[in-house]
Amino acid sequence: MILAGRVWALGANVGATDLLPARYDKQGMSRQWDECAKHILEDARPGVAERIRPGDIVVAGDNFGTGHAHYYSAAVMGCRTAGIAAFLVDGIGGLFQRACIDFGMPAWPLPGIAALVADGDELRIDLATGDARNLTTGATARFAPVAPLILDILDAGGSGPWALRRVGAAAA
Repeated sequence: MILAGRVWALGANVGATDLLPARYDKQGMSRQWDECAKHILEDARPGVAERIRPGDIVVAGDNFGTGHAHYYSAAVMGCRTAGIAAFLVDGIGGLFQRACIDFGMPAWPLPGIAALVADGDELRIDLATGDARNLTTGATARFAPVAPLILDILDAGGSGPWALRRVGAAAA
């Protein structure tokens, strides 16, 4: 799985309610993902939601995805609907990462990724090989590849579609 896009660089300790403020919980609970998408990073980076392009990548420091799991689905799906293609971070909370993968959103810890890029840089990364290249500066890095099973789940669009695909394959 190759990801390529513009970077939105965030710092460390970014929680689910930094991605989508808790005041939009009603929209999140009612799965109004389009409405959630309008408010991505509204407090942390005002005006970003209007400037996100499909394929953009959020890169952040350690401790990404903190906060109560209640807010995970709205944060993940709001970002995904807005056009964010992936969360690539120095470190991520395991439950948040699992929620992302379940929803088909690549979210992976790549220690040192935050130092490789700056806000607005163009990044290309092959999750299957671990090769990363900052297309703006030419800097490169290698990371541990993402497991094939996780890539398969992401390719299917999340754990639900992946499971249905497997059941369908077994039935055929």
